[in-house]
Amino acid sequence: MSFFVLAAGALLVLALAILMFPLLRKNHAPDQSSERRATNIALMRDQLRELENDRQSGNLSAEAYDQTHREIHRRLLDELPTAEPTANHSSPGASRKTAIAVLLLLPLLAIGSYLYLGSPRALNPVLQVSPEEMTPAKIQQMVEGLQQRLVNEPENAEGWAMLGRSYRSMERLPEAIEAYARAEAGLAENADFLAEYADLLATANGGDLSGKPLRLVKRALEANPDHLIALWLAGTAAFNGKDFANATQFWDRALATVDPTSGDHQVLAENIAEARRLSKVDAEPGKAISGTVSLAPEIAAASQPDETVFVFARPVDGTRFPLAVVKLRVGDLPAKFVLDDSSAMVADKAISGHPEVIVEARLSRTGDAIGRDGDKQSAAQTVKLGDSKLQLRIDRAYVPPTRPAS
Repeated sequence: MSFFVLAAGALLVLALAILMFPLLRKNHAPDQSSERRATNIALMRDQLRELENDRQSGNLSAEAYDQTHREIHRRLLDELPTAEPTANHSSPGASRKTAIAVLLLLPLLAIGSYLYLGSPRALNPVLQVSPEEMTPAKIQQMVEGLQQRLVNEPENAEGWAMLGRSYRSMERLPEAIEAYARAEAGLAENADFLAEYADLLATANGGDLSGKPLRLVKRALEANPDHLIALWLAGTAAFNGKDFANATQFWDRALATVDPTSGDHQVLAENIAEARRLSKVDAEPGKAISGTVSLAPEIAAASQPDETVFVFARPVDGTRFPLAVVKLRVGDLPAKFVLDDSSAMVADKAISGHPEVIVEARLSRTGDAIGRDGDKQSAAQTVKLGDSKLQLRIDRAYVPPTRPAS
């Protein structure tokens, strides 16, 4: 990766860290952890400047520069506070909106420095530019200025890539695609660029990775077999094509590259589990029941994301003990589910031994598998083993089962 990209990335991350920390933190009085975080960010800012000085003076090899830069970058990201999750139906607060605006505007500030001074090293003044000085008209002027400059520099692949990222941050996808296309020849072996380009094309095409996006992903993996975004996209493409075995393989490789405590790790683990379940269903047709479970809007509005949802199958003879159970969260819904022998409660009472079962879903307010007053449930449906299109909707109050007459 060139120094231009490294410098731009370092300075943008630093500026974002400094500006977004007060915007994303919780609303409470300052404490020691926030002071420590601010101090650490300032120290790492100085370390990056010293690192660049060593590189320019020839005291540091390119390999050592890259390795040290990545380590400082990683430590900086570790210092950033984690925003609290919100339910999908919640509206973000004003500070969150401001943070998002800053996140989109900072790359455009970098463009301004590049335009006015004409050198990658000119990115340093970005740290001194106040985002309050930026207006939509000035942003538009800077982007147009970069575009005009690049007309006279058609071989400047990094410049075209920067322009493409800027257009994407402005949600101008057609112009972003055109700029990425101009950059492709000069960055044909850059895994970061290739994965970004693939993701952009898929986004513009409603998430479809077939065709050129998938070819770009394959090229990115040839350049870097462990590239996280490329592995993620490759797994998604395989999953969408119902190639669940390859989806699992790609996502397993991606999982090995991420922090086990991160949100990415959790999402990948859930994707892998679903791909494995669907792979089993695909390999053993007729041995499972699958479908989708959802909440009625009025129940969703009165529920918390962490509340538990159970989907279970039981025998048609009236026995209440479940043959198979899947546990989900309200925040995951609507969600796909698979009931098979791997979700059996007892090994010798597997669902595969029952040609017909009763399936229902229940929202547990307490997280207990036993139904309680206040729980909600779906209608119970009698289905045949092998049904793959079952739709369960939790839309009514829980009714305790009646005991059969003796």
